[in-house]
Amino acid sequence: MENEKINKILEFVKSKKYYIIAVVVILIGADIFYSKHKTKEEEKKYAFVKPEILEGGKIVKFPVGSVGVDRIKTAKIEKGSNFITVGAPARIIASITSSLAGGSKIVLFESPELNSLYAEYVHSRNAVTRSSKNLKRLKDMYVNQVATEKDIIEIETEASNSQAELAETEGKLRALGFNPVELDRVRDNVVWLICDVPEGDLNVMEKGRKVRIKLTSFPELELYGVSEAVGDNVDPTTRTVKVRISMPNKENRFKPGMFAHVEFGEAMGSSFVIPLTSIFMSEGQAYIFVKKEEGIFEKKTVILGNSDREKVEVVSGLTWNEEVVISGTILLKGLSVGY
Repeated sequence: MENEKINKILEFVKSKKYYIIAVVVILIGADIFYSKHKTKEEEKKYAFVKPEILEGGKIVKFPVGSVGVDRIKTAKIEKGSNFITVGAPARIIASITSSLAGGSKIVLFESPELNSLYAEYVHSRNAVTRSSKNLKRLKDMYVNQVATEKDIIEIETEASNSQAELAETEGKLRALGFNPVELDRVRDNVVWLICDVPEGDLNVMEKGRKVRIKLTSFPELELYGVSEAVGDNVDPTTRTVKVRISMPNKENRFKPGMFAHVEFGEAMGSSFVIPLTSIFMSEGQAYIFVKKEEGIFEKKTVILGNSDREKVEVVSGLTWNEEVVISGTILLKGLSVGY
């Protein structure tokens, strides 16, 4: 019975084989046509429409529907939370603690040389005080004809030499970022840090400015201090100036010689701050792109100011509420001036 069914099926297939073949061919052809049509539609949909370059590269205009414009992101420049961080390496150079005997302060420097220099300063200061008292006493004695003019000359010479030595040691301490007079007035349980700030960043250095400190030995701690003094001279080799920072040290955890990184935050309320990705250089000049209309971008010349690792200050060339390109700058640069 089953053999009869199979034979009937085979006879039907043989009688209709040309019809079946035709149907298969039609189906295959339709599939090929649809695939080609779909591919052309997709190519057309995702094709990169060449933008127009106007005014010698100043304006880049993308036609409506161009895929390239999707790669470009912008951000509006507004007043408010603009902030530039200037950082500098630092180290703890001295700690100030109270004497166990009471009454006096103990200043511990990071190196024996600094300790010796400070001790020399103290000795010179005492010598000036002593010679001044001796000079006053001898002048009184000279009036009463107890001392001679020679004695006066000798003590005046001694006083002048003492003052010269004091000025020399004080100058050495100031060159290292210390004002020795302030050592007498500093409060207990603090450490002093010295950081080398590039001379170009001195405009953000102010006495009394709060700074953020990261100690290498305690990376998990968020520490803050105050900038207390700026050095009197610029290092001719490194072109840096020493800035002294004061930081609380109530538990005496922080020791002279420890390394740190200090960040001086500068609020840029009247300036523009944009991402570094917005800037491109051409022939030594800085440029940005701003969005004028949908799909239209204008190249603008800017002058840069301070910067950190992510942001840069724009001194001139921008106005408030302009939309600055923050992603896709390289694409626009290539279209405008070439790669």
